[in-house]
Amino acid sequence: MYSSSRTVIKWVVWIGMGMLVIVTFHIGGRTIALPVGQFSPLVGAFIGASLTLYSASSSLRKAEGHEPWLRNEQLAWILIGCGVLMWGIGESFWRYFVATGQAPFPSQADIGYFSFPLLAFVGLLMQPPTGSGRKRLFLLLDSLISMGSILAIAWYLLLGSLAQAPGEANIAKFLGIYYPTSDTALLSCVVFLLLRGQGRAYQATARRVSLLVVGLGLCFFVFSDFIFNVQQNAGTYLEASWTDLGWPLGMMTIGLAAYLRRTLPVTPENVIEQRMQERGDDISFGAPQFIPYALLALLFLTLTLNVLTSDSMQLAIRPVLLVATFSVIGLVVVRQILTLRDNVRLTQKQAEVLEGLEIANQHIEEQSRQIAQHNLELEHGIEHLKEVQASLANGNLQARARLTGGQLLPLAGSLNLMAERLMRLGQTTAYARHLSAALGELSAALERYWNGAPLTIPDSCNNLVEINRLLLSLHIKGLVRTNDPNTQPLTPSPSRPLMPSTSPLPNSSAGHRSAPPQTSQRLRPASSPAPVSGPLETEISRRNEWKRR
Repeated sequence: MYSSSRTVIKWVVWIGMGMLVIVTFHIGGRTIALPVGQFSPLVGAFIGASLTLYSASSSLRKAEGHEPWLRNEQLAWILIGCGVLMWGIGESFWRYFVATGQAPFPSQADIGYFSFPLLAFVGLLMQPPTGSGRKRLFLLLDSLISMGSILAIAWYLLLGSLAQAPGEANIAKFLGIYYPTSDTALLSCVVFLLLRGQGRAYQATARRVSLLVVGLGLCFFVFSDFIFNVQQNAGTYLEASWTDLGWPLGMMTIGLAAYLRRTLPVTPENVIEQRMQERGDDISFGAPQFIPYALLALLFLTLTLNVLTSDSMQLAIRPVLLVATFSVIGLVVVRQILTLRDNVRLTQKQAEVLEGLEIANQHIEEQSRQIAQHNLELEHGIEHLKEVQASLANGNLQARARLTGGQLLPLAGSLNLMAERLMRLGQTTAYARHLSAALGELSAALERYWNGAPLTIPDSCNNLVEINRLLLSLHIKGLVRTNDPNTQPLTPSPSRPLMPSTSPLPNSSAGHRSAPPQTSQRLRPASSPAPVSGPLETEISRRNEWKRR
């Protein structure tokens, strides 16, 4: 597809270059150069119309990867192609009249010539709009300023003298003024295209290139048409000269513009965004925006020349020139007023944005201060928790976190709970060790007792409830003394009798007879000197008697 497109473009370019070389350098003289110069406008018109209508009438498929049509864009190119075709039909009639030795004006050829500027102008206006409503209004004002300036300058150069020419029919005078006026309108369309090409829709390569190429083609056409009107008015027109090549070159260039719009690939969205960003970074008042004011300066120069001259023709066209100049000045004033209003609105919006930005900065500063304070509290809390953790790790189980609030409060509570549990675990461990030691000492005392020593309960057992209960259960606590004189042994309740012993304790001597069992009696108080009967007392008495023997 792309290779065939390049082939078509090359052929069109080669045809145009061949026309230009042959006619300009008179290659072949009247045999070749004259026919080429005479039929070049007709050939160029049909080539341009064929390319334009083919490109505009063929539908675009997504699979082809071409830029899609926007709104009435396809219809706009069809109208432009029909205008080029009508101009070619008019040229066909004119070639017929020239071949038969006729030169009627007006004639059937003027129907085709008359249609091209109208259809082309409407087609250019139907191109996709750009920007918002305010931007389109500024674009319209700039276009009207440019068109008014160009019409006024054309009135000074040609239109005024044509309007003052006597002896012509009304329709002939109308067409004589219409053609240069339409050329002026088409030339203003070029400015309109340059101004319109700044929008987002025209950042796509296909639309941007086609817009520039169709503007170039209109410039070629207007150049030849303007030179023809001037020479025709002066009676110096020479057919098939190089000045006529603007018509075929312009028509073929318009056809190439439509063909490029049809065949160029779609522009990626990121490329469009990048172009819009680059355009936003540039100066807003660029060369396209400077064109209307440059034309206004030329209009003032033209008015100055008209005022300074004493030519009767210039005096006759001066009122129209003054009205056109003041109209353009009025449009410029309206545009400046709208620009000032737009600037005021933008200034107010900018002030609101700055105010909102200041409030946002204050909120950010307040949030930054709160964040800094929060971070400081967190740092202090973390340092405090580290100190408490270090104290607990060093064995200080009394250390506690003293935080009263903040994000670290749950962590401090968990740390304190862990410290409490560690302290309780330490106390339990210490008590268990004490109990284990007391049991060991009690076991040693009992072993000594069974070896014949008096039964003495260690002091470590006095404050242990478990051992005291054990001794009371064994009926030992009230029968022995302790090493601590200030501690009284616990005695069982007098109303609680001792359990009788069913068998005597074994004697250490094999030949010694066992004493008869004694009946159990109630225990006396610990302060009574009388002995208390019971199994342990009997055994103690036996051991003492054995030792005396």
